[in-house]
Amino acid sequence: MQSPGIFFGAVQGRGFGVISMKVKAQKKGLYISLLIVSSGLLIIGLGPGLFNHPDLGGYSWQHMVFDPVCHQIPERSFSINGQSMAVCSRSLGIYGGFAVMVLLMPLIPRFFTVINSLLLKLIIASIVVNFVDVLVNYFSIWSNTLHSRFWLGASFGVSLALYLTNEFFKRINTQENYYGE
Repeated sequence: MQSPGIFFGAVQGRGFGVISMKVKAQKKGLYISLLIVSSGLLIIGLGPGLFNHPDLGGYSWQHMVFDPVCHQIPERSFSINGQSMAVCSRSLGIYGGFAVMVLLMPLIPRFFTVINSLLLKLIIASIVVNFVDVLVNYFSIWSNTLHSRFWLGASFGVSLALYLTNEFFKRINTQENYYGE
């Protein structure tokens, strides 16, 4: 069985046929908007240390942006230039994973078949795993780390962006025949 997304040929009679996987973009304006917003949220989430602004006692305009959606506990956040990021490590993983996958979205259908029913299960599983991680840490069953929270958050961001891939990019199979070459 041939790998999808890679050009492969087959001899057809006297000619040579090539089946190619092309990707058709749709809803381009919405995709560009999603790319800009997700990248912007990631950059803002990196906090005042990225911009080398004074922290003002742990609260900057970047922190105010995410205040309604993230607890922003400094001990649970990575830091840049000695200043904690505007979001916790789990939220950074969500925003980072989502933004990176939105950026890579045009390439995904070239190499992989995106099956939304499977990805929906992956989204639910990542939510459950994150919830279990929060609970077991809360009840002191185990202690998670900045990195474990980041990667668990990234699993949710990545799976969510992958789920949206079919909304913006579709794989189109084409066959071209070359005779006498």
